[in-house]
Amino acid sequence: MKVSFWGLFLFFLSFTLQLIIWKVHLPKRQTKALLLVFFSSIAGGLICISLFSNYTEILGTFALDFLYEYLHVIVFFTSLTLAYMITYSAIEVDSPSLVMITAIAKAGSEGLDGKEFERTMNDDLLVKSRVNDLILDKMAYLEGSKYKLTPKGILMSRIFIMYRKILNAGKGG
Repeated sequence: MKVSFWGLFLFFLSFTLQLIIWKVHLPKRQTKALLLVFFSSIAGGLICISLFSNYTEILGTFALDFLYEYLHVIVFFTSLTLAYMITYSAIEVDSPSLVMITAIAKAGSEGLDGKEFERTMNDDLLVKSRVNDLILDKMAYLEGSKYKLTPKGILMSRIFIMYRKILNAGKGG
């Protein structure tokens, strides 16, 4: 119960802090900023919980008494944060599938003409924003007319390749 309470409390505190920061100024490197906000919050939060643990009448049965409880909170919070980051990346920039579905839905019951679909669904809309995100996040860079992966990009691509191999998935998207 303690782990759930403090993990959720600190997660929602971090989420609220993120919303406030995003309202004031939207960071260019949002994923990096998310990591900074959330993991600074857990560190600060656990320090505060530890400092005020002597005030058991205030905290009641929610005081963390043992090191393993702190570790459980960290694991639970980290799981929530990573799940949120995956979800956030999906809403940060519209996915190509979402853009296509939205365009077809806007056409209504008449449907979207195939030629109009091909005209509007181009690389400028579907691909270039994602490539720009890779460059902004320092996973790739442009050398001459060629895109190349940075060490960070190579690591990320290997993780995805390994994951697809584990799932026995093909090379498709």
